[in-house]
Amino acid sequence: MNNMPETPEDSPLAARLRSLSGVLTKSEAVIVQWLTLNEATLGLETGASIAAKTGVSEITVSRFLKRAGFKGLQGLKEDLQAALVHTHISPSERYFRLLDGEIGAILKRDADAVLALAHEVDKPVWPIAIDAIAAADEVFVMGFQTIRGIAEDFTRRLSIVRGSVRFLSPHDGGLVEWIPSFRRADEARCLVMVDMAPYAREALPIVQTAIRLGMTVVVVTDELNTWAAQETPLVFHVTTKVDAFLESTGAMTTMLNVIIHAVAGKFPDKARKRIKDWPPIMRDLGLY
Repeated sequence: MNNMPETPEDSPLAARLRSLSGVLTKSEAVIVQWLTLNEATLGLETGASIAAKTGVSEITVSRFLKRAGFKGLQGLKEDLQAALVHTHISPSERYFRLLDGEIGAILKRDADAVLALAHEVDKPVWPIAIDAIAAADEVFVMGFQTIRGIAEDFTRRLSIVRGSVRFLSPHDGGLVEWIPSFRRADEARCLVMVDMAPYAREALPIVQTAIRLGMTVVVVTDELNTWAAQETPLVFHVTTKVDAFLESTGAMTTMLNVIIHAVAGKFPDKARKRIKDWPPIMRDLGLY
């Protein structure tokens, strides 16, 4: 017996786009996917913003919309509005109605947690932290237990926009990487510690060790952390309590993404060159 719930009926836009699925190029398939998932907020988009968010050219977006029977993006918006006239519900209102219930409440609280990051990036110490991460000769990243995966992802993504970034696990190497070097004695080093409750007991002594060795320490942590600010002023808090079964890591991931963006913005030419130089290195691996 099949107990799977019925698939919700496609919106007129989704149905129209899906009817083209058999003849789509790879770029067009990406556009269809994005338009379908973001129908509620298309009124806020431009051809350039859709191109940027889908990774295709603006002309590709324009050509696809015309092939799909729309008079450009404005024509698509007008068709969407006309389809909603009989219900007297705007796309944004319909979007928020979909958020009713327990899951919707969690999503709203998670969204509020992301928006609250504006307070953190407005702190006077924010530019100091970004400068420290951007200018350091070497950056170390740590995160423990359930938060380790997020810290490792941050390490890899930060490595795309600047060099000499390493994730460290004290259990693996015992911090041998921090032995003072005569050859590199004058280099600036920075530690980014990512931690949230239940806090790893190693975090505090590691931060203290890094400071003793002359490193700048940046801590990204949850709203209940009280120990970090006693060790370094470069502490940024994120909300993780959104009444979900477990703490949410959504805002923390966003904060780390914002840090990467800000670091790349300090030396944009160097970041762009790294991104340009990366594909040839990977080409022979045949991964993409």
